[in-house]
Amino acid sequence: MQHDLLNSITALLHNRSASAPPALIIIDGPAGAGKTTLAQEIVTTFGYGEIIHCDDLYNGWEDALTPTLERTIIEGIINPIQSSEPVQYMKYDWKAGRYSERITVPATPLIILEGVGCALPSVASAAQLSIWMDIPVELGLERVLKRDGTHIQKEMLTWIARQQEFFSQNQNRENCTLHLPYGAPANT
Repeated sequence: MQHDLLNSITALLHNRSASAPPALIIIDGPAGAGKTTLAQEIVTTFGYGEIIHCDDLYNGWEDALTPTLERTIIEGIINPIQSSEPVQYMKYDWKAGRYSERITVPATPLIILEGVGCALPSVASAAQLSIWMDIPVELGLERVLKRDGTHIQKEMLTWIARQQEFFSQNQNRENCTLHLPYGAPANT
């Protein structure tokens, strides 16, 4: 983990009282940048934390990078954190093509929300740390197809175009306070 990132997270967590709501870290960037890997590395390094994946929040391929995502994050994650209520959301089942399971996030001092599109202005402003991970489009696509299978290549080509448009409209990169070039190392 990069030294600046480690110092930022250490300071964030060290300065929180035990009665404070969970700290929220968001990690955004293009598909395949290593957001999940970084989130897991943070939890492993600090020994605690819960990870929420945007892949579980998207409403399928067609209604993923839309106002539905922002509404889902605000209602299920941001509002509960701010009011010290349990964080709950419906998890999308990609095989069934619908939301299927209610997830209640265990009490924790740290919640990490990671995934394409999560650094919306309303979400980034509520987070204590917002991270943007960059990666060349071709490498990101290669990583995703290696991880998830070539059977989603058609969907991923459409996704890449949509994510670029979404980032441009919402200024996701600009909404983040820390920028990491080329992402975390991917599991290969």
